[in-house]
Amino acid sequence: MVAMLERARLGWLVCLALAAAVPTLGTGCDDSGSATEDGGGGATGTAGTGDAGGAGRGAGGAGAAGTTGTAGATGSAGATGSAGATGTAGTTGSAGRGGASGATGNGGRGGSGGNAGGATGNAGRGGSSAGGAGGAATNLPAGWLFTSGNKVHVSDGNGGGPVWVGRGVNIDDIFFCGYNTSLWMPSPEQTLDTMVSGLMSAWKPSFVRISLSMASDMVTTSWLTNAAQYKTPMTTVINGIGAHAGVYVLVTLRSDASMIGQDTTDGDPEATGLPSDSTTTPDKTAFPTGTDAVYVALVDSFANASFVLFGLTNEPGGNKLSNATISAAMSHAVATIRAEEDRLGVPHHIVSVQGNGWTGDISFYASAPIPHDNVVYEVHGYPPMTASYTYANLPVIVGEYGSLSSSAATAFFADVESKQLPTLAWDFDPFSNCAPDLVNVTTSATSLMPTAWGMIVQSYLLAHAQ
Repeated sequence: MVAMLERARLGWLVCLALAAAVPTLGTGCDDSGSATEDGGGGATGTAGTGDAGGAGRGAGGAGAAGTTGTAGATGSAGATGSAGATGTAGTTGSAGRGGASGATGNGGRGGSGGNAGGATGNAGRGGSSAGGAGGAATNLPAGWLFTSGNKVHVSDGNGGGPVWVGRGVNIDDIFFCGYNTSLWMPSPEQTLDTMVSGLMSAWKPSFVRISLSMASDMVTTSWLTNAAQYKTPMTTVINGIGAHAGVYVLVTLRSDASMIGQDTTDGDPEATGLPSDSTTTPDKTAFPTGTDAVYVALVDSFANASFVLFGLTNEPGGNKLSNATISAAMSHAVATIRAEEDRLGVPHHIVSVQGNGWTGDISFYASAPIPHDNVVYEVHGYPPMTASYTYANLPVIVGEYGSLSSSAATAFFADVESKQLPTLAWDFDPFSNCAPDLVNVTTSATSLMPTAWGMIVQSYLLAHAQ
């Protein structure tokens, strides 16, 4: 069933990519596919908030208590844009990380980028908007990721750092893409940990995406309830992956009971949830703040984990929701994560937002980026088309890719390497057929035999292993 659904969705993604490349072909796309998987230019910042290189798109969040901050470096220039308003950051706090200036406080951690070059302000971690290229990773601890312009960087602890190009695969959580749907396995986290050990030793990825609550239709799990059943084992597995030097983990909330907007007509609603909030929640009693509470709990679990990136969802709405609806939900969810990070006084993690058309289309973000710092834009493609992941003003990660012949894969790898884009192949799971499979279905955590597709990806990862 998964394979059939995947083929339908792949058809939509190919059609969508062709429509982007040749507009006159766009009317040939229909909605019959099914989904399976898978700035604000700151004013002069005397303290508090600062931002670099950003346009005036978003105001900085209030900061926690701190000493008087110092003025930051001048943000890099972008196109002319509107200036950021006077900040909403706290009067006696460390800076809000986002765009506006605040009163007494330490330097702000990041500008959200923008359509204009920023005025003098504290150095930001990188703008995600159309104009500003963003600032340096001021005071960001070494090893943390940040965005600048259309690239992701890894902090060197001194205000800069090289471009980060993560290369890796998708893996599944303790549901094993449906094999353990009812959670009947006695110690699934140990099995998953064994599988991950084999992946790390034989494939040597530097990037791993793990989808939470994947194929969990028979058992409702949450990061908020029954920790022993799900939160605790998954936290152990994720921290175990992050213990490998130089490896980063995209923790994606693929599905949750609080999500809305699922594509219920194409057969795979759990893959297509959209985050809700207090005004859109499907159940005011059970989820008074919608999905917000889950994101807050995830931040609390991985607040100090420099290796964690947060993925908001998987393929919101399939192809049934408007760009505006998706963008608004993404922006709210990022703001929720930022507020909790600010409350805890921790650096801003990279947050990956997803697009339309089973996340095959992120083009609408190019003209209206999410107004927050450290946002990356995630693309899925089977196969991925060049136009779908190539943007001058958006930092992009290819969160899922597959269905590539050997020659097509060679061209794809050369292209993403030239553009320095992080990539994640689908899918590494020996327990279920979640095509295209990287390993054969052996129902064994130790028998990890690459498929023909897996051999292509494994060779690519090993060629770039550190």
